[in-house]
Amino acid sequence: MKKIYILAMLLFMGQSSWAQIRDYQTTRLLSTSGAGVASILTTEAAILNPASAAFFDENTASIQGSEVSLKDKSKERRDNFSSKKRSYGYFVSDNKGPVKGGLSYINQSENRYQRERISMHVASMMGKKSSFGLNYQYVQDRFPSDFSPRRDFSHILNAGMTRVISNDLILGVVAKDLTRALSEHEQKVIAGLQYSLSDKINLIFDYGFLYNRAYNKKFTWAAATQLTLFKDFYVRGGLFEDQILNFKGYSWGASWVGPRLGVEFAQKFSEQTSKGSYIYSGETLVDSSLSFFFTF
Repeated sequence: MKKIYILAMLLFMGQSSWAQIRDYQTTRLLSTSGAGVASILTTEAAILNPASAAFFDENTASIQGSEVSLKDKSKERRDNFSSKKRSYGYFVSDNKGPVKGGLSYINQSENRYQRERISMHVASMMGKKSSFGLNYQYVQDRFPSDFSPRRDFSHILNAGMTRVISNDLILGVVAKDLTRALSEHEQKVIAGLQYSLSDKINLIFDYGFLYNRAYNKKFTWAAATQLTLFKDFYVRGGLFEDQILNFKGYSWGASWVGPRLGVEFAQKFSEQTSKGSYIYSGETLVDSSLSFFFTF
């Protein structure tokens, strides 16, 4: 691992040794800048808080496609940033019965890295207002051609809980990478809340930190608002700061949800907060994502 960090430092001309793929985010999570640990979501149970799946009674499937591009390329950049890198996610959930569950396959490409992820999650109610869930992931990373070894395999376990406090307030918490198989920046705890300010306005907030650091040393936060404009049309916007990966930015998104079919679109804009990220000062990473989901 140390060799990989050293090579990355040389490759990116003085940038930090961190150069791997960021956490995968669905279209919904991109629209809220990543916030959603306390939200009741079924597709996102595969990658964020598995406990939220316990509150659903209908089966769902989702297809997601996204790409990352670079805006305002810096004159300092000497490597060829590979723009228009695409990632895909396929999700299916079986939410009928006392124990909910689902499978997903995700293929990510970013910054000359590629990650394939196969995951399985299960969730169950603990009383009338609380739930607990587990998520297992098999991850295969492919590194750039000048790295050795070229591949790495990991077995990941995540655990989460969701608690409905009232009709207006929901709390959630998730512990990611309990097996500590991935790099340090992915081993973290995230707590979140969702508050319904009215029938048409939801406020969402997440705060996370690394296992081996104090909660106020290396942390990440995201805050978002969801507006219901019509019966089945939603608009979201969010802000975030990630002191673990040294990014900050904002996002927006919109979705239409029908009885059996829905569609979502989102964009997230990320800037460097220090030399710890793999982009230069003044550059902006633009994540764009489109998804379709089905209920059956």
